[in-house]
Amino acid sequence: MKRLPLLGLVTVLTLVLALGAIAGCGTGQNAASAGNSAAAGNAPKKGPIIKVSSKTFTEAELLGQMTYDYLKYLGYPVENKIDLGEIAVIRPALTSGQIDLYWEYTGTGVETLMHHAPVYNSQESYDLIKNWDAKNGIDWLDYAPLNDTYGIVVRPDIARKYNLKTISDYVNLVKKGVHLKFVGFPEWDGRADGLPAFEKAYNFTMPKQDLVNVAMGLGYDTLKAKKGDLMIANTTDAGIVADKFDLLQDNLHAFPVYNPCPVVREQIVKAYPTLPGDLKKLSSLLDTPTITGLNKQVDVDKKSIETVSSDFLKSKGLIK
Repeated sequence: MKRLPLLGLVTVLTLVLALGAIAGCGTGQNAASAGNSAAAGNAPKKGPIIKVSSKTFTEAELLGQMTYDYLKYLGYPVENKIDLGEIAVIRPALTSGQIDLYWEYTGTGVETLMHHAPVYNSQESYDLIKNWDAKNGIDWLDYAPLNDTYGIVVRPDIARKYNLKTISDYVNLVKKGVHLKFVGFPEWDGRADGLPAFEKAYNFTMPKQDLVNVAMGLGYDTLKAKKGDLMIANTTDAGIVADKFDLLQDNLHAFPVYNPCPVVREQIVKAYPTLPGDLKKLSSLLDTPTITGLNKQVDVDKKSIETVSSDFLKSKGLIK
């Protein structure tokens, strides 16, 4: 998934090392896969090899692997450079032509690349980054309906006790003086798109005594141990479905949108005019429940990225 708290944690050293290693990513098994699309059953397309890459977390790797598998099946000459690095690594690799395609989130593009204020409407966010990046020779193809943003997760027993369906339901309890333990982490408390945006959108102030800050990655364990009642999470976390927690509806749209798009070098789109339409067939299938379930298969059920990708594409009739 697009892990929001990790922005800015990639060091310059990591950037240098990773970019230096890109040239070697195509060796061995990955290099052997480039241009072998004819075996997939579709006539091979003539043109430049499309170097498909991804960020390093589960959701990003799934998006990259599904794209690679699908394009290979359709006959595009592709090279696997999945699991390259986060935005400080992968964006320069794209703009320099060392890779040709990866999935990026509209909110990340708007906020991190454009240095624009957070946007809360999917089409507006997409239009902003697509138009801005066109001058860089980068084409943002149609976005998937899934939205990997912040969300409020609640223990099911607490949801039932207080009949919590929306974030407004929770905020109304706070305003009535009900104290529920809210699990977060220090960075979120001060982020512009974090707690301040949450409080502003819902016109309330989180009681300090209700906040339980823990290290990133420990939130679900904290809820399961009943040391917290609600928590800030990402909406596509595998833990939501694995542990059967409830995700409250963000009915007042406190959190920015982060829809993923295939981001492609303009030269590749010009070389393959059918590419946008083909990838739309994949992206249109990826809503939030679907990607959350796929994340769970990898993170909880311990299936391989390759197996989950292949099974999903076959189940949707995109490959055989």
